[in-house]
Order: sequence, then structure tokens, then C-alpha cells
Amino acid sequence: MHTPLNTDNIKRLIDNEIDLANQLQALLQKEHDALSHRYFSELPNIIEQKVALVESLDNASRMRIQISEANSDDARHWQKLLASDKTLHASFEVLQQEINLCQRVNRINELVVNRSLKATQRVLGILRGSSLEQNLYSKAGDKVKAKAIGSYVSA
Repeated sequence: MHTPLNTDNIKRLIDNEIDLANQLQALLQKEHDALSHRYFSELPNIIEQKVALVESLDNASRMRIQISEANSDDARHWQKLLASDKTLHASFEVLQQEINLCQRVNRINELVVNRSLKATQRVLGILRGSSLEQNLYSKAGDKVKAKAIGSYVSA
């Protein structure tokens, strides 16, 4: 037996997804703060919570899709349902915006991690005495290649 398809049921499912997306946004912001301030000890707990929220969001989305598909053979049923109910359509647009915001914040966090990783690799390279080429500028403002050797830079 499946849940009857009506706009109230679908709206409740979408509202649940919006709530989960908002929780994920808050957690992603917490992750960003931890990364930015180098509070690395907080990251394992944040990542665990993030995985759980993403799984919940995925499950909620699958449930909404399954209910919609189980109640119609028409592949365009979802679009027709959204077109027929302005409130439902507005809620679904909010959900899409919230998910897009989560993706943007997550991408920013990835960039912070990558920048931190590159900086750490550069420092480790210098400490190990390996030669790293750097793009620097001369007194005249021209780009020159320089190698970092130990703690010295030579052109």
C-alpha cells in the first residue's frame, strides 16, 4: 500500500527536505568556521553529522519521488502536479534554492581544504629541503621563476 498522492502529503515531504537542507547549511557553515579557524579536532564530528544529514536528505528525496511515480504512469506527472498547485511549486523552488546553497557552501569548503592542503605541502617541501619553483616578481615587476631551497629563495 502506498501513500495517497495529494498536494498536502507532497508539501509535507518537501517541507521535511527543506528542513533537512537548512540543517545541512548550518552544519556546512560550522564546518567552514572550523576549517577557516583550523579547529581540526571538530571536523570528525561535523563530517559524521554531515554524512547522516546527506543520507536523510537523499532518503527523503527518494521517498517523494517514489510516491509521485507510484501514483502515475505519466513521466511528466511531477511537472503537471507542480504546475497545478502554486503553493507546492513555490515550496519546491525553495527546496531547490536551499539545495543549491548547500552545494555552493560545500564547494567553498572544498576550496578551503584544497588551499590548506597546498600550503601544508609547500611547508613540508621546504622543511624536507625539496626544491619548489615559485612564480615571483623582480624589482622591475617582471615574472621570474625562483626555487625555494630549504628556507631560502633563489632566482
